[in-house]
Amino acid sequence: MPLFQLQRKPRELRRSPRYDVHYRGLIESGDGAQPFNCVISNISSTGAKITTVGTEPISDEFTLVFRRRCRVLRRANGQLAVKFIPS
Repeated sequence: MPLFQLQRKPRELRRSPRYDVHYRGLIESGDGAQPFNCVISNISSTGAKITTVGTEPISDEFTLVFRRRCRVLRRANGQLAVKFIPS
């Protein structure tokens, strides 16, 4: 029996790749209630994994808001290429 065994990752079935991140975010319900904090753990062009700390009820639809400090890498024709600056 080998001393170490390779762990195989399950095959990724999502259509768009996920990227591991650690972003602070806000969940806004849109009903006038105070937004509350969350942490975005991974993100793709079609979705995200979010962790909440409190016990606030979360509606089935909401707006996810996150801000990142950025540094401009390139400017051309009204477009910017930016790099996220670690917080």
